[in-house]
Amino acid sequence: MHRLQGFLADVRANVVTLFAAGAPVLLGLAAFAVDEASLHLEKRRLQSAADLAAIHAAADPANAADRVRVALTDAGYDPLPETILVQTGHYAPDPSLAPASRFAPDTGPVNAARVTLRRQGTVHFASIFGFAPPRIGVVATASATPMATWSIGSRLASLDGGVLNAVLGGLLGTQLSLTLLDYNAIADIDIALLDFLDALAGEVGLEVGTYSELLDADVSLGAIATAIASASGGNAVLVQLAGLIDETISVDMARLIVADGLAGLALGTSAAVEASIDALGLLSAAALVADGNRHVSLELGAGVPGIVGIDVALVVGEPPVTGWFTLSGEGDYLRTAQTRLRLDISVLGDGGGLGLLDITLPVYAELAPAEARIASLACPPGRPDQGTATIAARPGVLRLAVGNTPHAAFLDTQSPLVVTETPIVSLLGGIARVNARADISMSQTSPVPLYFTAADAANGTIRTASTQTPVSSLTSSLIGDLDLELEILSISLLGSLLSGALGTVETLLDPVAPILDEVLMVLFDTLGLGLGEIDVAVHGFDCRNAALVQ
Repeated sequence: MHRLQGFLADVRANVVTLFAAGAPVLLGLAAFAVDEASLHLEKRRLQSAADLAAIHAAADPANAADRVRVALTDAGYDPLPETILVQTGHYAPDPSLAPASRFAPDTGPVNAARVTLRRQGTVHFASIFGFAPPRIGVVATASATPMATWSIGSRLASLDGGVLNAVLGGLLGTQLSLTLLDYNAIADIDIALLDFLDALAGEVGLEVGTYSELLDADVSLGAIATAIASASGGNAVLVQLAGLIDETISVDMARLIVADGLAGLALGTSAAVEASIDALGLLSAAALVADGNRHVSLELGAGVPGIVGIDVALVVGEPPVTGWFTLSGEGDYLRTAQTRLRLDISVLGDGGGLGLLDITLPVYAELAPAEARIASLACPPGRPDQGTATIAARPGVLRLAVGNTPHAAFLDTQSPLVVTETPIVSLLGGIARVNARADISMSQTSPVPLYFTAADAANGTIRTASTQTPVSSLTSSLIGDLDLELEILSISLLGSLLSGALGTVETLLDPVAPILDEVLMVLFDTLGLGLGEIDVAVHGFDCRNAALVQ
């Protein structure tokens, strides 16, 4: 008993004793720590492989599964992980959406891929204690959104110096006297889209910021013209033109250029997108969407016996959704604004016993908004020279009418144009008059596919989708289907003369149809709008590499 008590009271070598007792626990903890660190390292390696595989899959969604397997094999996974789940779909970088909701699998347009990998982890010591190896799982999502810079309704097919001076001058709030050579010179100038935007930022004093900030601003039409001149390298005609423009006219840039693909990009990063726009088309589009005076006063000499002249008034409505030029991806739309013209055609001719007849025929032309959508877009990352796009274009409805409408109603493009019967000529000093009305239209209900390649973009190719009804037949029908009515305003003994009045008026109006057709074509071509048509141009492709988004 005395020896036992002595042993228990002896404190020599107690540390060794405690260590010997706790060594198994410490060794077990060390083993678990080694296994835990090993599993973390293994998961990081698997995550890196999943990230790389997702980037490859997003770059080629059609062959996503094959691209993932190749990427995993190249990363040293042989055999491959037990579970490989590859999903393609649409990724929307919308801050209003929760991060987990931004990727929608099996939803188009396809611009992203999500890769899920699971495999059994490797443990070195835990199995000694009877623990099964855990399963490791990782997820990676990458997105590659090819985009194209494109426009609709931006051609200027009719470079008639006199008409352009009147139309463009009226929209720009100035008087122009440029020659046809001047217009041809600036029509041949292509300017880089982002060079123009950078120059515009300098004009409005935005030295630091993003392209999004610039495109959300209201800018004077004069600043836009000056920026176009600067981006052209200081072309003398454009510099002269910029100095003539009314500085009080402003442009909502969101109505002219929409470029969601530039969101967040700092000003000056012009290498981000390679796209060019012709200078005259851009200036004309800016003038059309500006907030200035939309009334263009034109006096066109028809050059045909009996046709004294044509007075023109123009009004341009709001684009329903987007601007005239855009950098966007598959599924996005562009729409042109509704455009209305009123043409007062003066006809002077011999009415026989009725004397000299002075006929004024009010003709309304209405081109409703045309629209186009990127139906498909292929653009290998880093290879804009291989970009292709199919654009589904739907020409606007063309309506022609003869009659009367109140001035306020003509300017209100948000409401349908109501045309009523109107007097077009007074007979025998006001004893009688001839009233007229006609209203016809044409439309294209199904979209027309237009195919573009990178070569088309480089060459400035414009493709046109047209309604199926020839415009010439429409104008002929308008005049041929005029509902003429003789209205006698007072009792007269000249009934025999009045009996042939309608036939005389019809004869005098015979030359109007071909003239009307020609004038409408010239005016709409000058405005950069197709008459019953939609003109589409792809200016360049943005083929950025896929990037991780989740």
